[in-house]
Amino acid sequence: MAKAAKRKSKPNKKSARVSNQPKAAKKRAAKPARSARKRAAPKIDPLNRKQYGALTPNLYVRDIRRAAEFYRSAFGFTVRGIMDTPQGAVHGELRLRDGTLMLSPESPAQNNLSAGSIGNTPTTLYLLVEDVDNVFHRAVAAGAKVTMPVSDMFWGDRVGQLTDPDGHRWMIATHKAEPTPAEMAAAMRRMSEQPAQAAAAVAGAESEY
Repeated sequence: MAKAAKRKSKPNKKSARVSNQPKAAKKRAAKPARSARKRAAPKIDPLNRKQYGALTPNLYVRDIRRAAEFYRSAFGFTVRGIMDTPQGAVHGELRLRDGTLMLSPESPAQNNLSAGSIGNTPTTLYLLVEDVDNVFHRAVAAGAKVTMPVSDMFWGDRVGQLTDPDGHRWMIATHKAEPTPAEMAAAMRRMSEQPAQAAAAVAGAESEY
């Protein structure tokens, strides 16, 4: 009798498995919900601050790869990427510190022309660097044309102006001093009293400042 009682009290493994099935089913049903949460789309920054600053210039150039190489060797940009198609490069992005420069191929059919093709430009890119004299001479060696030699300006920057091979105008500068408004006015008067060539350079710089 005792053995029979023991056999009766022994749990039925099959029935235990059956009774556990609803719990297992619940777990399986819960898995898709958890995986759906894992696959939820990441939050998108509408300003895309990871890739760009507040303002990103886009320059039309005759040859994206050639222009990218000039900006790399002359100004120290790094090439973030160039988008190619069977017809050639259609977009380029360069980085310098926290700034991005975009490049697009000029297209006369769409009236997208480089400054060189137009023959002038209403825009000047003001680029701050650690050593303006070094960068300026490097840019000239890479093919830029000097439009204003490097000199100390009344607002506290040492500046030189040039045009790149596609005709875009750049002012390369290093911040050297922080004069007061009165000191700036006095320095501008002194510069304007210099020979005609220097005065012309000051006038050009004033129009850019």
